[in-house]
Amino acid sequence: MDFTSKSSTKDTAGGSSETASTGYFAETEMNAEQENFLYELETTDSGSLGIVLRAIYDCGDVKKFSRALDHRIHIYDRSIQNVCSHHYQNFVTAMRKMMTLQEKSAEIKNDFAQIDCKIQEASKDLAEKSATVVKYRKLTKNASTAIDQISLCLPALENYAKLQGLMEQKKYYQALKVLEELEHTHLALVEKYRFTQLFAKSLAPIREQIKQKAYSEFKDFLENIKKVAKRIGRHASQCTSEQHSFGTTDAERTKLLQEDTKKKSADYQVIVSADGSLVKRKVEKSGKATKSEQAEEDEKLSAQDLIDFTPVHRCCQIFNVLGAKEEFEKYYREQRTEQCKLVSQQATKKTTLRHYVDYLDEIIGFFVVEDRILDTEPSLGTSAHKEALWEDSLKKVIATMNTDFGMSLDVEMMLRMKKVILLFALTMKSYGYTIGPLYSLLQNFRDQYSAVLLKTYQDQFNRDLDMDNYSPILVNDRDEFKQIIRQFPFYRKSMEQEPFPRKFPFSRFVISTYGHAKSYLNAIFKFMEHLQLKHSEIDDTMRRHANILIKRWSEILKQYVSVKRNLVQLIQITINIGYLEKGCESLGSFITKLASGGDSAMTAGYQVPLFEGDFRDARSEVEQSIEISLARKVDDLLEPACYDWELPSSSGHASDFIQSTIAFLSTTFISFSEIPGALARHVCTQTCKHIAQRLSGMLLSPDVKALSPGALEQFSLDVMQCELFAATQNNISGLDSTTLPLTFAHLRQLLELVTQSDWTTYIAEIGKSDAKYNRVQPSAAVLIMEKMIEFEKKSAGFFAVNKGDRRKLYDTILKQLRAIASGH
Repeated sequence: MDFTSKSSTKDTAGGSSETASTGYFAETEMNAEQENFLYELETTDSGSLGIVLRAIYDCGDVKKFSRALDHRIHIYDRSIQNVCSHHYQNFVTAMRKMMTLQEKSAEIKNDFAQIDCKIQEASKDLAEKSATVVKYRKLTKNASTAIDQISLCLPALENYAKLQGLMEQKKYYQALKVLEELEHTHLALVEKYRFTQLFAKSLAPIREQIKQKAYSEFKDFLENIKKVAKRIGRHASQCTSEQHSFGTTDAERTKLLQEDTKKKSADYQVIVSADGSLVKRKVEKSGKATKSEQAEEDEKLSAQDLIDFTPVHRCCQIFNVLGAKEEFEKYYREQRTEQCKLVSQQATKKTTLRHYVDYLDEIIGFFVVEDRILDTEPSLGTSAHKEALWEDSLKKVIATMNTDFGMSLDVEMMLRMKKVILLFALTMKSYGYTIGPLYSLLQNFRDQYSAVLLKTYQDQFNRDLDMDNYSPILVNDRDEFKQIIRQFPFYRKSMEQEPFPRKFPFSRFVISTYGHAKSYLNAIFKFMEHLQLKHSEIDDTMRRHANILIKRWSEILKQYVSVKRNLVQLIQITINIGYLEKGCESLGSFITKLASGGDSAMTAGYQVPLFEGDFRDARSEVEQSIEISLARKVDDLLEPACYDWELPSSSGHASDFIQSTIAFLSTTFISFSEIPGALARHVCTQTCKHIAQRLSGMLLSPDVKALSPGALEQFSLDVMQCELFAATQNNISGLDSTTLPLTFAHLRQLLELVTQSDWTTYIAEIGKSDAKYNRVQPSAAVLIMEKMIEFEKKSAGFFAVNKGDRRKLYDTILKQLRAIASGH
């Protein structure tokens, strides 16, 4: 093919065409609108051509657009021709090179065919030898594969034998580890062999056997801790007791510290070394320990020493490997819950304190073990589960205590149980358990204990009241005197100078009551010991209980005196109450000393006051009873009084009943020296007033119709005897000699007015503050005048001729007195 001639022809044709095109389109011109249409046709997609063509036709110059389009086509044709002309020579050169390459390829192909024939002939012998090599190599590979597979099977067989041996030795955790290794490592490598299937089938029973053995071992562990729980609880309680110095006094604690120091110092010996210095050397103890020392060492054993916790850890590991960790945790909680119920429930009513101590020690031991297990294996339980066990156990403990001691009347037993429960609470608190309900239980016990104690001392108070002789205590020598002083805080300086026998103002009742009050407070304090209370709280509580006791005793005193008592008893009771009231101050000091343990620095601050006012209220009622009893006795003595109101003349001395009354009052008022002065003055005054009222009532009684001068004179003698008695009562402290006689002043003025017939003065001074007869009431004067006139009427001489002036005088005086009385 001649590519050169064709190229020349193409160039000539192209040149003439370009010339023609240029001449044809030389005059073609395009405006902007046509340019825009051409641009839209070139750039838009085929779907929008219709829109562009419609716009061309709408413009109306289609021919001009056709010329412009032909011109644009011509331009593109010319560009294509230029490109083809530019690359034509390169195309011709490439075709020539390809024709040369075709010739060389044919030569190479012939060379390859010749070489192949030669190789085929040379490789026939090599192929035969290669087949032999392949055969023997396959045999070698099969032998190596067999050896490798046997090597893989040997560990499985060895571990299976090891597993059987461990199972016989009861090393279940190690056996389980071997089983897991055998199952997941060795058998997986040889699982295509049939004997491994037999192995796999035998492993499942072994796994189950290990699981059951683990359960069995755990049950044995639970049985073991149940046996030693009591000892563990006792050890924990003893540690708490020693830590809080529970149940020991300060003296006992000091003694224990001294013994401990002595014991420690005895273990060392001080010797002189070669250089002269002192060296402390430990003394080696020889021989075996005594039984007491061995027992002491046993008591010091903790839960870790008494119990082997290995089974728990082993079971956790076994079940963890078995993939049944949650199953074991659930089983553990169920078993411990059941065991907690067995420990907490009360099988039978306990008869001695030791039974209750063992019961609570076993509960303590249970939770100590539980804490120890959860410390080492936290996954076995949760805080919520442990708290639930404690709450359930606590409810049963409280129910047991309330059932057995809820209605107990034995204060000593309740006091001992308080110590047991408190030690139980403090021990459980040291392990982080909430013990609020136990304090509520102790509060209930304290209330019941206080109520029983209060009832006991109320009954004792009643017995003391009934058994008292209501006589002042008489001591014959100094020993008896000091004994009374030690029992009751009494001091009177003048009494030290008195000769023996000496007489205390109060009776034995005061001594016994004060002693019982101290015993009661001591018993209250014993219950509050070791309750973790502040000294101020103990002091306040004891004072409140003391106030309750005082109030109850005061109520008993009020009830006691409400029954008719003789005057001697009432007076002595008043004196006794007064000294009991004074003893409240010493009782308060006793409470403070008891609560603070003798530490004076703890007594500062507010203290609940003792209600000594309760004794004062009781004494007030007794004083009223004294006044009523004395008035009743006076009434009894005056009851036989029978005046002859028409007596011609007096007997010249006081009436017998007045003398008896005065004698009784003289004896009675002497005993008033020990009662409060105000009370003595009040009773004496009221008694004299009562006598005056009774005498006045007799004189002015409506039953007395007539009154003779002789009767008035006799009545005046009786009043005079009363005035003399009143004026001589100097043994009453603070009582003026003129005070008591004033109670009879109105009678004296009335009698003087009548006997002296000083009516003119009375009528003239009526209403004046400084009147001579200012205590005489007009109504009383009217009654006396009427009675005198009535007596005169009975006398024949009153109506005689020469007596007319006297009658008129009496009538005039009576009219004036009536007028004055009506005006008042």
